[in-house]
Amino acid sequence: MNTNRMTSIFKNKTFIALLFSILGGDLVYSQTPESYFLENEVGISFRGEGKLFYDVGVGSRALLQERFDGEKISGYQHEHLELNLFINYLKKEILVLSLGLRYRFRDLFDDSETDEFRVIEQLLIDPANLPLCHRFRLEQRFRENMIHRFRYDLSYSTPISQNSSFSAGTEALYAVSPQLKPEAEQRFSIGLENSSLRHINLEIGLEYRMENYARNLSHEFFITSGLQVNLQ
Repeated sequence: MNTNRMTSIFKNKTFIALLFSILGGDLVYSQTPESYFLENEVGISFRGEGKLFYDVGVGSRALLQERFDGEKISGYQHEHLELNLFINYLKKEILVLSLGLRYRFRDLFDDSETDEFRVIEQLLIDPANLPLCHRFRLEQRFRENMIHRFRYDLSYSTPISQNSSFSAGTEALYAVSPQLKPEAEQRFSIGLENSSLRHINLEIGLEYRMENYARNLSHEFFITSGLQVNLQ
């Protein structure tokens, strides 16, 4: 790896680390809620006929701790178990159209919650000669109230060794519902991916979410991990 490449990677990592440090320092003096989560996902990708391929997965999320004004207000609580199916169509080499279905089992872990069913329409633009990837999503969430969400994700990825890569990204979300007030959210993430095992990708990352920042800001922090088996 040449010197310029190493310098570029170092600068990007330093910028992301500095961003999270600034956010973390600001939260110490914040009067808004802070929640800490652990999120895991296991998935399988396989090819269908022609330009179709499929992603099937199972994921889970647990609340580790919730704090307000520096004080702990709740402890560990498993939030949900989810099943995912994405049907993907390779329109062009850099363009993928997808239809996703997601079901979240929430009532299993909290009687006051209801299960959620979600339909997802997705457009992915991933140029082979550029490190940037664009993802556009429309979602319909069926729970206590039906919620429509609009999402745009911009991510950057670069190799750091033969089998490993570093990524950083941000995602903007906007949710509307006939029964609820609109909500805006912004997410920031960093992660590492390793593909040294045959047909298997391992991922670990950190994510920070500014929930409902326009009206009732809360901070959410995630430790994420993933295992993807590629049978294509």
